[in-house]
Amino acid sequence: MEAQTSDVDAAGENNDVPMSAAMRILQAKGENLQNEHESQYTGKKMTWLENFWYQHKWHAGLITFAVVIGAVLVWQILTYVRPDVHIMYTGPVAFIGSRYTALEEALTQVMEDYNGDGEKAISFTDNTYLSEEQIEKKQEEAKAQNEDYYPDYSGMRASYGRFQTEMTAAKHMLCMLDPALYEQIRDMDGFMPLSDIFGEKLPDCAADAYGIRLGDTAFYAYYPGIRFIPADTMLAVRSKDASGIMGNETKLEQLKYHAALLCAIASFVPDAAE
Repeated sequence: MEAQTSDVDAAGENNDVPMSAAMRILQAKGENLQNEHESQYTGKKMTWLENFWYQHKWHAGLITFAVVIGAVLVWQILTYVRPDVHIMYTGPVAFIGSRYTALEEALTQVMEDYNGDGEKAISFTDNTYLSEEQIEKKQEEAKAQNEDYYPDYSGMRASYGRFQTEMTAAKHMLCMLDPALYEQIRDMDGFMPLSDIFGEKLPDCAADAYGIRLGDTAFYAYYPGIRFIPADTMLAVRSKDASGIMGNETKLEQLKYHAALLCAIASFVPDAAE
């Protein structure tokens, strides 16, 4: 009885691992032909690559992922173009489709390569925000056409929050704003006086001592692609004393670029663009 049990144990020494019929016969005969690259589960011989992948697939996957991410980061660094100016729009229209492209093309026609890197580049952010008066007007227009207009108040609050954050950060130094928002910042001395940009003689498009009205510029009239922006949109440059700018030499130098662009927009002559 013990001999029979011993034989069974010998034949099934690795009975917890499924084996092919041929392998069981060979093992019963005491022959071990197992190759180090042979799968003990199927009896199929594995190639070096298959064995390597089986043993190191997680390490190889992580290394490959890291290499790809590194290559993307290097490519972005090598192809990155520093913006000459940073512009923010906050108002009732949305910059969808080709609208931003049209505005960018118009602005690059009048601006210079301010930072001298050989490229004209703009960093632009936009927030769609409607005042209560504008919401009421849209509701009246919709009602006249037997339609309903439901404002997205949560979205409006988020846009206004982004507007406030941008004004505090002072990154986007040339502002294109709805008149009501412009007046808020102007009344807090948040904009550079136009006299610091143009001297004593202000341009005809000046709405007051701090901002120009976009619709009153020849620039607005000449480039039809930008007329999706309301004509009453105000353009102004942040104050030298604004939070985040005052005392920062780099920001103050960049502020000059934005003042130069505002001057170029206000002084635009169509003949010079032809």
